Amino acid sequence: ESQRKERLGNVLEKVNENFKKSYNELSDGGRGELFLENPDEPFKGGLELWAQPRGKSSKVSRQQLSGGEQSMAALALIFAIQDYDPSPFYYFDEVDQNLDAYNAERIAKMCRKRSERAQFIMVTLRKVSLKLADHHIGITHGGDGCSRRILDFDRERAIALGEAALKEAQKDADKNESRIMDAVVAAQDMPTVPEALGVPRSLGGLLTHMHDDAGEEASLGGLVERTQELTEDINERAQVVAKLAEIDPSTDAEVSTPIEPVLEADEE
Repeated sequence: ESQRKERLGNVLEKVNENFKKSYNELSDGGRGELFLENPDEPFKGGLELWAQPRGKSSKVSRQQLSGGEQSMAALALIFAIQDYDPSPFYYFDEVDQNLDAYNAERIAKMCRKRSERAQFIMVTLRKVSLKLADHHIGITHGGDGCSRRILDFDRERAIALGEAALKEAQKDADKNESRIMDAVVAAQDMPTVPEALGVPRSLGGLLTHMHDDAGEEASLGGLVERTQELTEDINERAQVVAKLAEIDPSTDAEVSTPIEPVLEADEE
């Protein structure tokens, strides 16, 4: 296990030095570095890449880089691995598609420089890449879902077709952008708060009965409270009469007389 870690550390150190050089060359002065996610247990983690393009803050993470900047960092890593363990040939499929003209030229020159040690096969529509290539193979759509190879293909013809295809791709991109903007405008015109929904007719009568039942329950509750209060008053008066009768029996008739109508009214 210790030997595996040591070998991995040695390889990473050399590839990291190559990556610093290749990224500095591709980004015209940028800085980059490779490091392990888990240095203590390297085989339980992955490899992380840090890149700082020229003119950007060092605190920018890899996820915050643009698509073109991420492409440049990925190509720099490929070139760094090539310097450590070269391959006989490399195949790039439109790696310069999302790059501006300046960075596309830097990629083309880097491939041209390294073509002395390995063969590069690149699918591209960029004029600068076509100019620096030694051989050109034209591929076009036959209209039946199959691709056709153009055998007789010189550099001038390749540049002309590349420029035409690039203009067509830019035209399609502009159309897509216009559609996106139209969709955004349409979304902004929509009301942010939906209108309140009315009460469905099927629930109208039910809601009315619910309000009526609530009123009846409120009136019955008040009647029950008043009945309880009246009952308590009658009981208190009965207790007072009983006490007075014990003290002076002659007061029984006088005090109890006015209570009888109340009891009769309560019984009714």
